[in-house]
Amino acid sequence: MKFLDVFADGSKYRQQVYDLYEEAFPEEEKKPIPLMEELTKIGKMEILAVEEEEEFAGLAINMLSEKTALLDYFAIAPHRRCNGSGGRAVRALEERFKDKKYIFEIEMQDEKAPNAEDRKRRKAFYLRNGLKETGIFANVYETDFELLTPDGELTFEEYLEILLYILGEEGTKLLNPHIIEKRIP
Repeated sequence: MKFLDVFADGSKYRQQVYDLYEEAFPEEEKKPIPLMEELTKIGKMEILAVEEEEEFAGLAINMLSEKTALLDYFAIAPHRRCNGSGGRAVRALEERFKDKKYIFEIEMQDEKAPNAEDRKRRKAFYLRNGLKETGIFANVYETDFELLTPDGELTFEEYLEILLYILGEEGTKLLNPHIIEKRIP
């Protein structure tokens, strides 16, 4: 399992990363690609192709600060799903960021949501692959998320801090992040 920067060693996969990004995420959750490219140029984001067995296997897009990383987008290519590639990629990402606080946002569980079964399956996938509940639920850009980390430890302030660092005050204000509930995991 390798992670290749689409502006350097993974440039051969750049279009596949962008195509998967467009296909895998709902319009309301996507950041504009030019914004992500600009954040990458200044070192606040990385756009990675996931490569396994010398072929494109998916994407991982992380927001970065000195002490924290946030998995902003993660998707496995359709032809690589259900064979363990996703789990191997998550564990490799955890290893890549073992010296940082690593935050995962997942859609909050909602039995009434049209994709309720997908949400349930995704959460089970992340928990099965070593992530832990933090008990923090946040609304960001009108989407409800649950925050997971490898150790289950996180404060809302730590989460807000990385958003402010990456997007600045104005960008963070647009996202309007706020805690919606905190449960003890």
